[in-house]
Amino acid sequence: MGDLERPELLPNCEVPARRRQPDDATVQWLIKIADETLDEAVRVDSLTACAARGGAALAAASFIVRTEGPQAEALQRVAALAGVDPLRPSYSAGEFTVGLCYVVGAKGLPHGLRHRATDALVHRALDAGYAEARHLLPRSDWQWLADAVRDGWARLTALSFMDDTTPPIALRMRVARAFAEHGEQSAGHVPDCLTRLVKNQDAASSDRLAVAMAVAQRGPEAGVELLSLLAADPLVQRKHRMQAIELLDTAEPGKALELRARQTRLPSSRSAREQYRLAEDQAKQQAREQGHRQSAKAVTRRLDTEIEAIVEGLRERGSAEDLADELDDHIAEHDWAGVSSDVAGICDLVLDKQVEVSLQILKVLHRVRYGEAASSTSRDAAPNQPVKEDFPRLTREDLVAYARREAELSWCRWKTVVEKHGWANDRLREVDDQAEQAAREVAESVEEKTGDHLREVCNHLVFESWPALVDAAEEGDHAAAKSLLATTRALAHELVSADKLWRASIAEEVTFDPLTLSWPHDFWVTLDEWRRAERRSA
Repeated sequence: MGDLERPELLPNCEVPARRRQPDDATVQWLIKIADETLDEAVRVDSLTACAARGGAALAAASFIVRTEGPQAEALQRVAALAGVDPLRPSYSAGEFTVGLCYVVGAKGLPHGLRHRATDALVHRALDAGYAEARHLLPRSDWQWLADAVRDGWARLTALSFMDDTTPPIALRMRVARAFAEHGEQSAGHVPDCLTRLVKNQDAASSDRLAVAMAVAQRGPEAGVELLSLLAADPLVQRKHRMQAIELLDTAEPGKALELRARQTRLPSSRSAREQYRLAEDQAKQQAREQGHRQSAKAVTRRLDTEIEAIVEGLRERGSAEDLADELDDHIAEHDWAGVSSDVAGICDLVLDKQVEVSLQILKVLHRVRYGEAASSTSRDAAPNQPVKEDFPRLTREDLVAYARREAELSWCRWKTVVEKHGWANDRLREVDDQAEQAAREVAESVEEKTGDHLREVCNHLVFESWPALVDAAEEGDHAAAKSLLATTRALAHELVSADKLWRASIAEEVTFDPLTLSWPHDFWVTLDEWRRAERRSA
């Protein structure tokens, strides 16, 4: 059974453990009821008090009155005078269980009564009852059990006691011997707990032999296994092994002959005992080491689980990938509100302060899990600087310069057409038309440029920078992760700027005076002078 703990509840009894002990008044009443030296009137008054209290107190008193013994007749008279009929109880089954606990735990009651109550409690609540009795009855007050078994009672309690590893082994062997000699088990059946005691190499070989012999005397066939175990065990003294073999001669002559021949090959009991102790010490040491390893493994598993959970949480922020896909559609549809919502969602995921907190926790967990030297890059990198890598940038000045270049290209294309096909008076309107066309082409180019930039920044953030940050965090390269976080945040701010540029490119018209452009001024000046002259002459 191992170390026994007091059960909080007993079968069919809802009274908790702390309330299964009598108060001082109840204890005194019970003691007076059981004390044959007291005047009968005192005992009657005590029983009357228990009856008035009722419940477990009356159940305990009734058990005392009903218990067989030299006082049985006197107690029956006391019960009659008190008007208590123990054969017609007015208490519940659960209260009777608690009453048994009262009797077992009441110091001052005769030992015989407490022992009888112990056996009744075990019969009533089995293993839980035995555990309760072991808690209530002093550990040193169990020598009675062997005598009780010899007297023909407490056999069920004896079985629980033999199976309990907490009492001294010598006392358990005494009970086992009494059980083997006087138990009511059938001749062919040996309880498992009794067999385990015969196998127990911590017990004295004389005690082990005595139990096996008692079983063999009541049933020779049932004793064959136990005697064979003893005859083959080098820890058993040689004289005891030979006695076991002599008993086997009657029941199993062939087995006895085989075991007798093996005796010369068995080590001496002293050397076997030394080997046993060495093996036992080694087993205990291995158990301790295994416990340490398991503890270390458990800590490691918990750390790995925590690290994995945080990394997975960071990776799940990749739900920004869905927003990135939606952003592309919204740009194509010129959906200002959709684009703004997508950009805000992506930035919220990236700029959340919890990201930095998670990285700090990961750093601590990695240090505990892998030690200070887990990542050399973590020590060598500059943690406060963004990773040095190019990512798309676009300012308003860059956009104006781009628009100017696009306008120049448009005018240069028109210049090529004019030079190729010549010029005529009826084509004067083409100059104005070209100015309008150049403005349209520039507007389209600028819008396309800002839309592409918005997509590029978003893709760089969502599909490159953020996954690299998560990978660095997972690998324990915390300096790189922190630098990538700075880069990712810079990209988030660039994403907001790109959104503003994109909306401005749609709302604002970009036009340039051809004279302010860097395309061939001579051609434009000549053309402009000729155009004015033609208009004056017209």
